[in-house]
Order: sequence, then structure tokens, then C-alpha cells
Amino acid sequence: MKIRLVIKLAVTLSVILFCVGIGFYGFARLSAADEYGDTDLLDFVPDDCHGLFESDNIDYFMHEFPMAAYASQLDTLQRTGLIDDVLGDLNRYSFSSAHGLSSRMNHLLFSFHSTERPDMIAYFRAGKEGKRQLVDAVRKKHGADFVSKEESYRGEKIEIYPVSPAKYLSVYSKGGVLVASYQKRLIEKVIDARKDGTSLRRNGVFSSVCRSKSANHITIYGRTASLPFLSDGRADCWSEFDIHLNSDVFYLSGSMYAPDSCMQAMSERLAKASSVSVKDSLLVMAGQQRVDSCISRVIASPSHSLFDECVANLSRDASYIMVADMDKAALEPQKYLACLPSFVSRHLNLFRSFILSVQITRVENRFSHIIVFTYKG
Repeated sequence: MKIRLVIKLAVTLSVILFCVGIGFYGFARLSAADEYGDTDLLDFVPDDCHGLFESDNIDYFMHEFPMAAYASQLDTLQRTGLIDDVLGDLNRYSFSSAHGLSSRMNHLLFSFHSTERPDMIAYFRAGKEGKRQLVDAVRKKHGADFVSKEESYRGEKIEIYPVSPAKYLSVYSKGGVLVASYQKRLIEKVIDARKDGTSLRRNGVFSSVCRSKSANHITIYGRTASLPFLSDGRADCWSEFDIHLNSDVFYLSGSMYAPDSCMQAMSERLAKASSVSVKDSLLVMAGQQRVDSCISRVIASPSHSLFDECVANLSRDASYIMVADMDKAALEPQKYLACLPSFVSRHLNLFRSFILSVQITRVENRFSHIIVFTYKG
């Protein structure tokens, strides 16, 4: 089960990397129909998804990210499948004056439904032209002159477009929401979730972690703990990760929620985490008093390395802290894997130019976390 949780969160991080990469300048700006502006996309998301990617304005980040010193370090993953088709090439059609599109996209979701394959669904609000533009973009990308086929599922219409002999794009629209996937069975799950009232919006744990966001946000949600050892293999918890960009660092902040019956056990696991201290390589410390003492010693030291500065910037009120030089972690992964967030351990080479800092704090009925990547230059 722990391995499966690692895979689940690794999938969601891949989306972060896809979406903050330089290759994502192009982005659809499909305007939502005004009468459907309040439609909740989460009412369409099947409850069994492993993770979500959400943003209200990807374009904002695509202009900010290339200015960062570390931008080229993260532009290494290749885009494939639905993400590439929706986010990569739709841009050149959406900017065309012939389509009369003047408003930026205000909300986008991707949900992920497999730990082994890139099974995903895209959801966005779109006006009357939205579906046609999506289909045109995919057709021109693949050079396919296809004609759609309609199928009915529980009284709802699914349009299917043959992109290639082995690839079909399924599209469903309802109430100003456009849903697309390369797996028709996933579109059927969307229809089931909406009709049966079993969407992710109805999941009590997820609803606790999914809060209103400020403008220009980009967030991933994973059905896993912020650190895998906290959940001990349980899948009934959700974590949010809001992405923040700066010139020399980027970081993920958010919270983790689980049923009340699990929180005490998680607190005990966090408090029992073994302490590790290898100068300028790895630091692990658990317990608020020990964390406070450790940070105080580093601050009082007459000389500071970049590693020490990362330690000093952590909160003395944290319940757990971890700092690791990722270049050294990539050279000797077995010494570090137990201490690293699962998505980081899956992409060690990608983060070699960074020092990773993690802090977790128990705040009432949740765990708050901050995961910082500091670029070493």
C-alpha cells in the first residue's frame, strides 16, 4: 500500500512539473458562459480519483515562472496525452479573433484515476464555442479528419472522436461544463457522479482540505499524506499543495486531513520520527522543543552555509522538520528515501540543484505543511 501511495502522489507532482515547465506558455483561454459561472466543477469529479490539479489562471504562472533562476532545471518532463492536447496546442486556436475569445480561462481541473497509467479527465467551463475549439485543436494536432460518433449513457450524450486507430477522445458537456478524456469509461464515471450525487464534492475528508483560494492559484490535491509514513498505508486522507513561485525558491504549502480516528495515530508517528543530523547533507528533527532547540543553535552559529540558512528559515513551532541536499540524496538515495516526500523520491535527479526543506505542524484537527525547494545556483 505504501508503494501505491508513492505512485499516486508522484502522478500529481508530474502535473505540477508539466504545468510550471517552460513548455507551457501556450494555454487555452476559453471564456465561460456567464449564466454558468457558478457551476461547481467538483460536482462532476468521480469520488475514486487519486489526485486533482486545479488552477484559476495558469497564464499568470506561465509569465512568472520563466523569470525564475531555476526555470530551466524543471523543464525536463515531456508532455503526453490529454495534458498536451488540452494545454499545449489549444492556445493558437483560442487566441484567434475569429473565435471572439477575450476572457482568460477562470477555472480548470484535471483528475487522475490510475496509479499505473496516465488515465485522466479534464474539466473546464466553456461557452458555446468551447467544445468545437477543443475538437478542432486535437484534430489539427493529430492531422485527423474525423467525424464524431454519439453514444448514450444513462440518458446523457457522449461524443466520441477517433483521433487514431487506437485513440479516441470522449467529450461530455452539461450546464456550461466541458469534460474530456481519452477513456470513455471515465466519462461514464463523471455522469454517474453527477447523477448519483457521489462526486468528490460529497467526500467529507476532501471537502475539509479543499478550501476557497485567492486569485491566481495553482493547487494539487493527493489522496495521500504529505509524508507517506504518517498515513501508514491508509488511503482515507487528502493533502493539498498550493504552489508558490519566487526568484530563487518555489514552495508548496497546504494542509493534510484525515478522519478523526486517524489523527492521533499520525501525531504519534510524527513524534516518534528518528532524529538524523549529517552536516550540510541531511537533518531530521521531530518534537516542537527539539525543533526549537535545533533551529536556535543554527541561528546562533557564527557562520552559515546555504543548508544552514534553509534550517534557520523553518518555524520553531513546527512539529517536524527535514532539510536535505538533493544532490547528495541522488548520489546515495537509500540513506534519504525514508525522509523524503514520496513525489521527491520518485524524481531525485530532477531536484539535484535544490535543497529541500519540509516542516509539518499540528494545527487543531489538521497537519499544516510547507515544502520548500531552494535553488543552489
